[in-house]
Amino acid sequence: MRVLLVGDYPPPHGGVAVHVQQLHDSLREHGVESVVLDIGKGGRPAPGVISVRTPAWYARRLAGFIREGWTVHVHTSGNNPKSWVLAATGALRGPGSARVITLHSGLLPDYLAASLSRRVFARLVLLGYSHVVAVSEAVRAALVRCGVPGEKILVYPAFCGSQVRPGAVTPAIQAARERRQVLLAMAHHPSPVYGRGLMFRALRQLADARPGVGLAVFGPGTHSEEFQRDAREHGVESLLENLGELAHPEALALIARCDAFIRPTTHDGDAISVREALALGVPCVASDVCARPEGATTFRAGSAEDLARRVLHALEAGPARVVSPDAGPVLMKLYGELTQSTSVGGELHAAQ
Repeated sequence: MRVLLVGDYPPPHGGVAVHVQQLHDSLREHGVESVVLDIGKGGRPAPGVISVRTPAWYARRLAGFIREGWTVHVHTSGNNPKSWVLAATGALRGPGSARVITLHSGLLPDYLAASLSRRVFARLVLLGYSHVVAVSEAVRAALVRCGVPGEKILVYPAFCGSQVRPGAVTPAIQAARERRQVLLAMAHHPSPVYGRGLMFRALRQLADARPGVGLAVFGPGTHSEEFQRDAREHGVESLLENLGELAHPEALALIARCDAFIRPTTHDGDAISVREALALGVPCVASDVCARPEGATTFRAGSAEDLARRVLHALEAGPARVVSPDAGPVLMKLYGELTQSTSVGGELHAAQ
């Protein structure tokens, strides 16, 4: 069995990229021949990872893997035109090559609902895939409304619980932990979807209720002028532990050391970071903009007061015991079935 994963690969450590990395590692650990075509920014060299150079180069390499009969698994958000162009390239037909796509974004339903042409194009593209993996029921429902047959859609979180392995605690993380009686953590991104302003408002309230509280923020944009301005305007500068962009094992080390992990997003898919916190035994408070995994505490989206209240409740209650899903074995079984069916199909075609 040979599997080609097409998608972003860290760095940066976004949700899709982290899942591709974890799935790639899981497959290789189980003896599956796995290669990643990294369509992102191209990070540090890693075994079995090929950084895409140009669109033409990508097309040639993809065509080569298809001709050789590799199972192709595309990973993309599904919430913008570029994402669907990528999906279309992975749907190109080839003898003996099965196709799978995972659509990751919680913004996908709104994106498709906004335009009939988008829904038509999505349906046509997904005809080229044997199976579509949706990370939530909301994503599945949106695809069914486009005309994608429900029987070809598998709903499963983009998460490999067996791959959640924190790295070493860095001096910066250790110092942040020692400075705060209560340390919260939040993954940051400049996009307003990540809810920075809401978190800062809630943090100001939490500081009044729990002296000694601090918020560790990590991710892109934490050293920007806009970030610093928002921190000043909300009066939370002294409450922040700004750790910048962390390698994923370092981010997991931080989450494992904090008292609660916060996900204050305005839109979401199946957030890997939420599941990682729960897998590490850390209380997690997340907005109710989508279905959250069992064990997470949800707050009313957009309400800083409810967020602060739920954080206090989660701190008092402590972590919930959860069983983390693992997409690795599920997808390996799917790949095996597809490999077998395409092999049989190829033999019948040759016999004719």
